[in-house]
Amino acid sequence: MAVQSRSEPEFTVASTDIDGQSARYAGAFFPRASGFAISGGVFTSNVTNNIFNSLPEQPPAAFRTILLGDIKLMKEINPTGPSGVVGRQSRGVGVRRMYTAQIVGGGWPMTVAMYQGAGAEKEWREHIAKYESIRHPNIMQLYGLVNAGPLRAMVFHDELIPFHQFLERFKYSSILTTYIHGYCSAEWNEAWQYLDSVLPRSQTECHWTVWIRPTTSELCLDLVQDAAKRIDDIPTFVKWLPPVKVLRSVSVSMDDPNVEAAIISSFTGDTYYKLSSEPPLAQLRIFSVSTQLPIRPGTIMVTSTNRHLQCGTLLEITEPISLGRERPMRYHCGRDQHKGEVLANSWIRFNSRRVRSLNLSAPVRRPIEGCKSWLSQANHIFTQLQTVSLFEDYVFVRGVQFTLRALPSTYNTQEPDGYLFVCSAENFRTGPGSFQWPDCPAYWSFDPYGATRLSNEDAKLHGFPVIHCETRVVGHSWDGSVYDGLRRLHRGRGFDPDSPEAAMHLGYQTYELSSEVAAPLACVQIEDGEDCDLEDDTALCQALGHHL
Repeated sequence: MAVQSRSEPEFTVASTDIDGQSARYAGAFFPRASGFAISGGVFTSNVTNNIFNSLPEQPPAAFRTILLGDIKLMKEINPTGPSGVVGRQSRGVGVRRMYTAQIVGGGWPMTVAMYQGAGAEKEWREHIAKYESIRHPNIMQLYGLVNAGPLRAMVFHDELIPFHQFLERFKYSSILTTYIHGYCSAEWNEAWQYLDSVLPRSQTECHWTVWIRPTTSELCLDLVQDAAKRIDDIPTFVKWLPPVKVLRSVSVSMDDPNVEAAIISSFTGDTYYKLSSEPPLAQLRIFSVSTQLPIRPGTIMVTSTNRHLQCGTLLEITEPISLGRERPMRYHCGRDQHKGEVLANSWIRFNSRRVRSLNLSAPVRRPIEGCKSWLSQANHIFTQLQTVSLFEDYVFVRGVQFTLRALPSTYNTQEPDGYLFVCSAENFRTGPGSFQWPDCPAYWSFDPYGATRLSNEDAKLHGFPVIHCETRVVGHSWDGSVYDGLRRLHRGRGFDPDSPEAAMHLGYQTYELSSEVAAPLACVQIEDGEDCDLEDDTALCQALGHHL
């Protein structure tokens, strides 16, 4: 068999088996060939031996492989810690640790997640699968992978910093803080909707870490969910703010000295007031107040900020702020709680054997329109009152809740058979927008029709549970920085901050102070979900009129 010579060398690739017979042919031009001749030409041996041993599993081809030596770690970052540095106590085996890093040939900082320790490889591959299937501008985007023995890593596009660290840079400006929360809320909602469409619902209800790309100020979610993440680690806008359309000023850098003026012009309509009406700018305040006090949501309660019994006042206005259509009053009760039998006269009857855990609440909660109205003219009211400090003592009353509970009697351990009659929730309404406990919200009777009422003292002596009533005022307050931001907002829009011009421009009803002196009220600030404890503070409970 003759082979023609060619001007260029001809390459032949042969694959050899790894056994005793084929080893003799290693490096041969034509292994196992016989009965042919070769004449002329120059030949080069280029034999490849493909040895099919078990090789380590390689990273997905969708991402480039990066050498460990090409990564220069710059600083370690903690997405939840206030200092941005991971503490030693959190450096457990197999824990993913995050770094800002420089990649050789990259030209700009990136973010690296390093995996090391027992189970690190398994965790690394599980996380790769998440980023391999998801691609969205507001979700961390994987750039490359490192697989270097005991060390594994993922390299992400862009430098990322924790949300709280980014926000800290602009805490000097309420306007910029409001703007950041606003657009981050919108971007988080957009990313969540995308994830909700591609992931099972169980995976979209977990806690994601929120990052920011400092070069663009964009929000960026981490797909690795942290089951141990505390609720207070999550940015407040995720829990509270509705998605509000905030115009992104992409042409203005957040570090520009004139950025605040540009941001003010980007807010349209009542967007700024809407964002300011909810946490984190609005501080949730709950007070237990005297049951003898009529409450009108939309008024302003002035009170001190301490925890003990205090005297406050309601800032009287000549007309209550209209907060929309009046909704029917209804009781709320626990899921497993007996709801009683509604009678023809709208009262509700409970059997005494089924009221041990009775806890009825009649809430009245108004939409945020009232908060927006207050914020648009608060500085005008403060000017009239000559208020220059302690702005957080002014609480916008957004709602009221009337709670009725049945508590064990200490007079008699016997449990008599009888009936508890509770008035309709509508009985709390005393007028348009005004609510108060009725004179007789509930009573005990041995009579199933309730014709014969037992006095409170007789009911206690017979061993019936004690009826406990409470009025809770739910509102929001704001610190001085928020009101200062509102002043700058109004000036930037051409309004006098010491006048109601901004409120009138938006068509809001304006506050008018009453000439009457407001009577003091007894109240105590409480935490959300906290019950009145009779055993610890009986005097306080009695001072607020909690006993029937």
